[in-house]
Amino acid sequence: MIRRLPMLVMENHDERQMVWRVSKIDPTTNVAASAVLGAFEAARRSGRPSVECYRAGVAVWRREHPDQSAEYAAKQAVAVILAAHAKIRIDE
Repeated sequence: MIRRLPMLVMENHDERQMVWRVSKIDPTTNVAASAVLGAFEAARRSGRPSVECYRAGVAVWRREHPDQSAEYAAKQAVAVILAAHAKIRIDE
């Protein structure tokens, strides 16, 4: 997953300009990733609807990273789940 991080660059002492750098952050290597997958899979095994399975994973991520915004945490947790469970099929 690519995330843009702001970096301040000094033009001169009176003026600042925002410059964006690209950072590659892989949420699947995060300490919360295995717990996210565990919560998702437990919800799935118990027959919960898909949306509740994803919410279970997101809730775990948010507990592990309370400093992150809800939107960012959800994107990271879903990226972990999709990396483990998404399958791409190409019909020829």
